[in-house]
Amino acid sequence: MALLTTAQLLILIIPLADTFRTPPSLRPIIVSTVQRQSTHLRMSTDPQQQSQPSPLRIFCYGDSLTAGTAPPLDGLFPYGPHLEQELNAMYSESQSSTSCVVRWRGLPGWTSSTMNEYLDDGNTGLRSVVSGIRNPSLSLVIILAGTNDIGFLTSSMAATSPDVDEAVAPILSLHKACLDCEPTIHTLSVGIPGSNWQEVNQSAAKLCADMNGALQQFATSNDRVSHVEFPFAYQRGDAKWSADGLHLSPEGYETLGRSLAGGVKQILDGLQ
Repeated sequence: MALLTTAQLLILIIPLADTFRTPPSLRPIIVSTVQRQSTHLRMSTDPQQQSQPSPLRIFCYGDSLTAGTAPPLDGLFPYGPHLEQELNAMYSESQSSTSCVVRWRGLPGWTSSTMNEYLDDGNTGLRSVVSGIRNPSLSLVIILAGTNDIGFLTSSMAATSPDVDEAVAPILSLHKACLDCEPTIHTLSVGIPGSNWQEVNQSAAKLCADMNGALQQFATSNDRVSHVEFPFAYQRGDAKWSADGLHLSPEGYETLGRSLAGGVKQILDGLQ
């Protein structure tokens, strides 16, 4: 993934404690330094808010495709806000009292193996988030990871040919960490997208296809896990992709969030 400046590395994490309880219509896209980030959930003391049904809580976790990196632009354009907006529009149109809150943590440059090494880290760890959010707990965790793993495993520095089972195991471990941590939680695996690197490297393209197949098989074997293919293919010059051939553009992140909403709603409706 693209290298970020020191300033950008300090604003990758959404402060979950505050933003999970703030109505989306009143909340800007808030970013914070790692030092200020917290995974502790403080419930609202507003009696009117407490009398309303609690929103369903969704957490998106992954690398720069979750953070919303879009080179050469300096800002972050995560898909999370678009997913939240589309979900709440769907529930509103169906005259349902259900609402959703979506938060995210994207770690540019991280492989899924590295994410597993920091599962319990208070600033970056997935298990730390899942175990720290209560009353109510998270309903769904969406995991989009693997792009950096493919790049690392198929680079010229790789010592051996990549093995799909070894490549996908760290992503599966992220799902298992969520399932083991919270008995009512569901996870959604988003397929690893294509890229320019996969177009020019046959080994990378094959590894991506095999890893996505393994993710699909894992979801089929577990009734608390779902899988969805990445909603659009990589195409050079497509406005949904950044010029680096790896990241999405702001338009692409919006398309991703809105495209995932239908499948996410189906999962959430099945949980209620």
